[in-house]
Amino acid sequence: PGLLFGYVPGTGLVETTNGLRMLAKPASVTRDGVTVTVTQALVYNDHVELTYEVEGVKPSYSNGPDMCGSYHPDNNFWSDADADLRLPDGTVVRRDYAGEYQFANRYAMKPIYAVSVPAEVSKLTMVLKCLPFTKLGAVPENWEVPFELVTVPAGTVVGEPAIEVAPTVVRPVAQPSHESSTLPSPLVTMTLKRIVPLDSGIIVYFSLDMENKDPSLISVMPVNAYVLDSMGQKTQLIGSFPWQPFEHRAGSEFEFFTQTKPADGPLTIVVEKTIAYYAPLYADLPQAKVEEMSFTFDAGQTPQHGQTWNFEHDFDIAGYNFSITSARAVIWDDVATPEYIDGSQGFDYGYQFAISTDPTLKMNVELDIPTEKCGYTVGVPFHPEASSLLNTQLCRDEYPKGQVTVVIREMAVMLEQELRVDWKP
Repeated sequence: PGLLFGYVPGTGLVETTNGLRMLAKPASVTRDGVTVTVTQALVYNDHVELTYEVEGVKPSYSNGPDMCGSYHPDNNFWSDADADLRLPDGTVVRRDYAGEYQFANRYAMKPIYAVSVPAEVSKLTMVLKCLPFTKLGAVPENWEVPFELVTVPAGTVVGEPAIEVAPTVVRPVAQPSHESSTLPSPLVTMTLKRIVPLDSGIIVYFSLDMENKDPSLISVMPVNAYVLDSMGQKTQLIGSFPWQPFEHRAGSEFEFFTQTKPADGPLTIVVEKTIAYYAPLYADLPQAKVEEMSFTFDAGQTPQHGQTWNFEHDFDIAGYNFSITSARAVIWDDVATPEYIDGSQGFDYGYQFAISTDPTLKMNVELDIPTEKCGYTVGVPFHPEASSLLNTQLCRDEYPKGQVTVVIREMAVMLEQELRVDWKP
């Protein structure tokens, strides 16, 4: 039988273990028309998972310094937008950004705390300096929301029961091949883990991995997943997770749901394509030195708008070769598109890099100009679309001068391998 899992809307899978404590009832505090509610708390033996909601204020997404939590935790770890957990003895616990739960702990309002709460504790308090994605001073700050816990009886499933699936690894329907025999042919695998039948649809959990994977592989992400039911009907699967490869390491679980209920009987879960993300500098065991994943060009002391520098810098990541062939000095107006609703945010000057690879591939390459004033990327599509790419790195105040260093942060490759796994209730 093993572990018992249940599904709780807004929280996800809940693993029922001996001694599990959970929120007795939602706890709210309202100030000046704004309400903060702790909607779920799960206290395990070694960690606490918290979920909260905010009502009465419209979020405003910006990197401006006047925004609560404007600095991403990947750069500065904790910010004032991170909720802390206070125990009755006054101990304050910060959310886990560097330990076991770091890759499951990027939701602003779903913090995880690596702490063992004493068994006798039945009351905790969430402490929050300011509300995520709000302008500082515009709404109340310094929140405290106390809440109570109850113990879950041993063997009780919290929420809707999850049906465990005997792990079966499936390989692509058609084996990958390239016109060019020099290209890698990675083999993606899919493993169905569990299914949760609901009145309104189903929840599906599966993982993606790769056979004989390169050690610089970070993640394999699914593109266009759906379910075929016993009547042959196709129902789209919607991912309930942010598209963050570093949060979904190869082999980790994905959660998908349907908005309608498939017909009763057997199901086929289909993933049409996947994207493989490689980051040699940021693998658990780095696979390259910075100098191997970077290049420099001399922009001179007075770089001018429209000026172009031609060069050829070749790189190899996981057997995929690509070249960066030029840099062009641009301004925000050259590259602005409607989807950047916040405009340049002060990043008005930068360089646009031309990148190309084998014409049979669809590839993205992420770059960094590692200075304090640079860090705004424009031009990289959400999914790899072509074998060539114009990647723009924008900076504040002025163009970087002199010897400009550019670092290869990440490479993504579209793998057009369909995966199918069958399930019978």
